[in-house]
Amino acid sequence: MSFYDPYDLIFKWKLQYGEDGEIFDLWRKPPADIYTKIYLFNITNADEFMAGKEKLKLKEVGPYVYKELFTHDNVTFNNNGTVSTTPRHPLVWQPHLSEGFSEDDIFMLPNIALLSIAQVVADKSYFVRLPINLVIRQAKERPIVKMTAREFMFGYETTLTTLGNNILPNWIKFDKVGLIDRMYDFSGDFETFFSGTTNPQISGLYDTYRGSTNLNHWNGEECSNIQYASDGVKFKSFVQPNETLLFFRKSMCRAQTLVPTGSTSVIGNLAASKYKFEKNALDNGEINEKNKCFCQNGQCLPRGLIDVNHCYYGFPIALSYPHFLDADEKLLNMTEGLFPDLKKHDSYFMINRQSGLPLDISVKFQINMAMHDVGNMANVDRFSHLVIPMLWFEISMPGLPQDLQNRFVFYLNILPWIVKFSHWGCYILGALLILFATFKASLKLNHNLKRAHNVHHAISFANGGNIYLTSETTANRDSEMQSIIEEDNYEKFDQTPERKTSLKSCLTIDHNLDDTNYSTELKITEDEPVPLWYKVGEPH
Repeated sequence: MSFYDPYDLIFKWKLQYGEDGEIFDLWRKPPADIYTKIYLFNITNADEFMAGKEKLKLKEVGPYVYKELFTHDNVTFNNNGTVSTTPRHPLVWQPHLSEGFSEDDIFMLPNIALLSIAQVVADKSYFVRLPINLVIRQAKERPIVKMTAREFMFGYETTLTTLGNNILPNWIKFDKVGLIDRMYDFSGDFETFFSGTTNPQISGLYDTYRGSTNLNHWNGEECSNIQYASDGVKFKSFVQPNETLLFFRKSMCRAQTLVPTGSTSVIGNLAASKYKFEKNALDNGEINEKNKCFCQNGQCLPRGLIDVNHCYYGFPIALSYPHFLDADEKLLNMTEGLFPDLKKHDSYFMINRQSGLPLDISVKFQINMAMHDVGNMANVDRFSHLVIPMLWFEISMPGLPQDLQNRFVFYLNILPWIVKFSHWGCYILGALLILFATFKASLKLNHNLKRAHNVHHAISFANGGNIYLTSETTANRDSEMQSIIEEDNYEKFDQTPERKTSLKSCLTIDHNLDDTNYSTELKITEDEPVPLWYKVGEPH
């Protein structure tokens, strides 16, 4: 026999997405505050580096903080238990959280357009490289330029993008280049998520991205699969303690496995389990063989660096953890000014395993330019085989709004007890009713037995201990008694006048007749006449 927990049924129903459903509305437009913090790497020795005298020296500046207004727009419910949507992630500048930094701050920063077009053209034929090199020299394009923080993040105008579009059609379709602008370009994206109608555990998880369960720029499902990944709004529900999760964000260009650390805590009166990115996730197969599929065209970047140029329009972009945390040491040795710190630069996810609700998230990555040999391109030869840290960012959700937190405290902490008490209350009430009915029946039975005993005593006295009965419920006792009379030559029998009784009971009476034991059932029916046989000459 199967027993169902009423609370589980209620909560699983709540997890399913439906028009105007509570959990669906939270997913469609998350009320939690999501922030993107950006730290730039200012180049402090541009001239010395370009002259070949020093390594590239960097100084971290920031944070530049933006609020992300994350929404799932144009939602369509499908017949297969999924919902389709187009994502939007507009950013709003938060000066009060930026610790005195301004978008107008001016720094010496890498010329993304020049370095990118140099990388793309470097392996082309001489006749393709020639006009590009002429433009670079005539325009006096420099690989390190002075610009504002906003220009670097959200784009600056340069003739090189127009040139790239003319010489390399379909390469880029925008007039200005900015790393964050490109990272948050979701034009043309469409996504499908599970609604939870077929399985409430997976509501809010990816089914497909751009119509596929795999990212087409990776070979092998181990690297390309995004199905059942979370976009950070809701994770899998009813997660087992040792179960891994999956997280996908377009800026990461891949899905990444989350593993439980075993650490638990309470955040806002809700139970939270800590998850981190899988160890060696960016090793390109150096330690974990399955990660070799992240190498591009058979070329593997150093451990801790993943090639994502396909997600950034062919720019030589590579992702790492901030300050090359957990990366090959030679990456740190290429430049000066980076100091990896596990406490500052490690990502983590605090998740309520029952609901899949994120309670605190901090996702941190660094954007780098991983240059190949560009010695045949004008003004950039100093950057050949160099990995240049550009910026690192943190996408964080520091907690739930108080009203949302209160609702889930009720759903996860209080409602189970209400259901449990109601459940056991029904059992207890039922048991009390059964006891009451049994007690009442017992009292009535005792009363009936006493009445029956009195009748038995009276009959015994009247018949001298020899009892013969007639009853409507036995086989013609009168006929049986007549046979006894005819066969018994020594005794005479007659009937008493009919008596009435209000008893309802059943009584078995044992007596001895001529040394033979007989058992006779006396059934007295309410208000029915009861004739009794007696020996003639005996008192009655």
